[in-house]
Amino acid sequence: MAVLMLTGCNPELLEDGKHLQPISAKLKDEIRKLDSTEQAPLYIRIFKKESVLEAWKQRKDGTYALLKTYPICAYSGEFGPKKREGDRQAPEGFYSITRGQMNPRSSYYLSFNLGYPNKFDRAYGRTGKHLMVHGSCSSRGCYAMEDAPIAEIYALGRESFAGGQRTFEVHAFPFRMTPENMARYRDSEHFAFWQNLKNGYDHFQITRKPPKVEVCNRTYIFDPVGGGHFDATGPCPDYALEPSLLASLKKLRAKENVRFQQAVLELEQQAKEKEIKTADAMVDSQLDLLKRKQRIAEGKNPDGFLAGLINGNPTTPSANAPSAAPTPAPTQAQGQGQASQQQALAQSEINRPQTEQSGSFFSRLRSAVASPFKRSASEPTQPQQTSEPSLLTLPKARQ
Repeated sequence: MAVLMLTGCNPELLEDGKHLQPISAKLKDEIRKLDSTEQAPLYIRIFKKESVLEAWKQRKDGTYALLKTYPICAYSGEFGPKKREGDRQAPEGFYSITRGQMNPRSSYYLSFNLGYPNKFDRAYGRTGKHLMVHGSCSSRGCYAMEDAPIAEIYALGRESFAGGQRTFEVHAFPFRMTPENMARYRDSEHFAFWQNLKNGYDHFQITRKPPKVEVCNRTYIFDPVGGGHFDATGPCPDYALEPSLLASLKKLRAKENVRFQQAVLELEQQAKEKEIKTADAMVDSQLDLLKRKQRIAEGKNPDGFLAGLINGNPTTPSANAPSAAPTPAPTQAQGQGQASQQQALAQSEINRPQTEQSGSFFSRLRSAVASPFKRSASEPTQPQQTSEPSLLTLPKARQ
């Protein structure tokens, strides 16, 4: 009955046989090379930015090894968690898959339900249902695969359940949680949430075992020792981390904070260089416009002498150039004085060295052009940081 309730983002379509496809001989051989078995426990990681799903199998020593990476054909929404039904966001977080969440009758070939919303999601009042990993390469809030990959993933899950695994974990991330990626998205509204996800990511990177996940104070907690009952919305109980794990996390975080700070500096430098190039391009455009206007005023072709020769009009404005309004003819003395002033002004502006000295033509021109990177007075501004950004997210656990 539970299987009939799962719809893979759509009403079910009964089609027997697909869910019984065996693991291929090639994949069996890859499993044996990992020192694992077909029925050994399964672990899955999903990365949105890279659009991949990783299948890991438990080795005989208890650690997990990467078996295969599958392309995700489509997912809906952007980076960030799913918050409400209908927002078309694919979930991010830590989810457990039971045998009852496997759906052999999905109208999207085969699927399994992620179990959204989990305890963490419910602590924030998030809503949604039937969020799947499925086939048919079509997504409305799910992670969609081609049919052949989902059949293989489904078979891996089926065999792990047959081997005694009660649940397999699916950990969905916005991107690989490297210091460089964290720096790149440090200004996102979801950054604090991603810092929390990164703790779980790092636990696996160190131990090569999926972390035990709890939720308290509306925060994911990983591999807690002791602590008793964890209430998703209540304060966290006193708990500890295994000392060697905590030491490894501190060592990893110290190294990654250096990389994070370096990445931030490089990104800020790139942003400054881009802003300068954009401003320089705008200055060049304005200078070109001034030169064209000066040539028109002097009765010359605005595109230059050579362009005028090619077009058969070396000394007069082009046909598309606007004509100047007629003005009263000046006296001979006035005409000589005005011509002399205009030539001197044009020559001084065109030949002026391109420097950024204070009060120069270029600096005055640049100050008169609105920067596309400057916020208007009506736009909200980010609060000023009182300290350098940090990747430090270790839980407040005791040894």
